[in-house]
Amino acid sequence: MFRKIALACTAMLTVAAKPLPAPPEALAAIGARIDAECAEGRFSGVVIIRIRGREALQRSCGMADIVNQVAVTRYTRFKIYSVSKYITALTVMALVENGALSLDQPITTYIADAPAEWSGVTLRMLLNHTSGIDDLTLPLLYHYRSDHPAAMRDLFAALTPGERALKSAPGIARRYNNFGFELLADAAARATGTPFASLVEQMVFRPAGMRSASIEPPLIEAGHLVPVSEPGLANGYNGERGALSEAVNWAFVQLGAGAVRASAADFIALDAALRQGKIIGPAMQAEMIRNPVAPPDGKAGAAFGLGVAIQSPRGTAMIGHTGGTNGYITDFQRFPDEDAMMIVLSNRGTTRTAWMYDHVAAALIAAR
Repeated sequence: MFRKIALACTAMLTVAAKPLPAPPEALAAIGARIDAECAEGRFSGVVIIRIRGREALQRSCGMADIVNQVAVTRYTRFKIYSVSKYITALTVMALVENGALSLDQPITTYIADAPAEWSGVTLRMLLNHTSGIDDLTLPLLYHYRSDHPAAMRDLFAALTPGERALKSAPGIARRYNNFGFELLADAAARATGTPFASLVEQMVFRPAGMRSASIEPPLIEAGHLVPVSEPGLANGYNGERGALSEAVNWAFVQLGAGAVRASAADFIALDAALRQGKIIGPAMQAEMIRNPVAPPDGKAGAAFGLGVAIQSPRGTAMIGHTGGTNGYITDFQRFPDEDAMMIVLSNRGTTRTAWMYDHVAAALIAAR
């Protein structure tokens, strides 16, 4: 199945647009459920499904800012959290494609002050969550005083023997690890001498035409982290209808794992750019999904490629990433065999999206 996905990823760059059939029942079911959740105040955000370059379903509802009564639109930006890992992975793969990085070089090649215990860990292992390194996100937060590079340097100097020790042999066990993507961001910046946010802009946002996407900048006031808020960026909310509380978060601390803000329009542009090979070519796209790592201990769920999750609802290849829980939920999925995509952006931390996968797959099968 995964070989089929890899081949499809190469072929999809040249798929010609075909007429879109009448919206199948499966898409109607998604629209009806979203409409009901919007009416009941349980969903706030944007849902867009596109098939062969044409919009098959679009919904937007709710408030980006409840206090000021600012409505959500397809151009509203959301904090996308772990979907940022997909963007980080594309940035790294673009640097691999141009020779600035190598997937199978140890992380210590690029980060000289990283612990020697990590010398067997490669960029590939960080991308597919098999590094064995502990998730050091909380210690990173503790050391964050001005910016990401300084926090990483201070963290490396302060690591205890227990924190330096690997939790499993490199390349063996899959453990989802946010900190691995902080290492990827740090390695990319050091290898190129360019701040990681600038690399993402150069390698992904600009060639894709993601005009409103950005990396959240650090905001420190009187030595304390401060949440970022700005026009056009949705506020995140947790809790149930009638008992919502505004989320407080500092996405910029997770530069590689969670700092991107983007709109639905940005994701439509990203999908088109990937189909057209504007960010990385077919070989690199195929490499991202070659030899995916299965869920640990026979558990159900997605296999992981290089910065992407790989699933097959109803046997239909689906590649993407999810993110959120603290006031925001994002789900970006691409269906390469069908030349289709879905994006869900919500500013409610209770939003669920996995129920859509079977419906979208059924609609795509019916539209063949």
